[in-house]
Amino acid sequence: MKKISLIGITLFLLSALIACSNSKASNNEQNEILNGDEKSQEANLVTSNEKPPVLTITVGEEIINTYRGGYSWSYLDPKTGQTMGIEADSLPPSEILNVEDAIGVNLNQPIKLNFEKEPIEYEIRVWDNENNVIATYKDFDDVEEKGKTIYEILATWKAGRVSYVIALNVQ
Repeated sequence: MKKISLIGITLFLLSALIACSNSKASNNEQNEILNGDEKSQEANLVTSNEKPPVLTITVGEEIINTYRGGYSWSYLDPKTGQTMGIEADSLPPSEILNVEDAIGVNLNQPIKLNFEKEPIEYEIRVWDNENNVIATYKDFDDVEEKGKTIYEILATWKAGRVSYVIALNVQ
């Protein structure tokens, strides 16, 4: 009787161990699936580009490069699959560029912002020489300031926010 009982206990323990190992395997599989879903959702929130998009401005036929100021940017590291974040500070726009080097533009010509990747939103800020924002616009068509001025285009994407700076002599 003891022999049967010992065999029964052994079989019971083996069955329990097998059931536990199967349960752990399915939990691991479930975690992998969940982690895969989280990674794909995370990929939708950020970009694989390590650097923010470039911005150029077209005035008539002329293409003008902007300078990137400070930014906050997140991207998905392809090697690790993890989200990485970059915070880059900069000087105020009026100290990045010399207003005396402003590029002449005529507001009678269309001014187009050419983002490498279209942002969710952006605004155009006008800076004075004292490092103060003196006006904010949604479009260059609304700009009222004339003469040599520093402009900051502050753009927002899901992956972050970027400041672009340009000095224009608006006529």
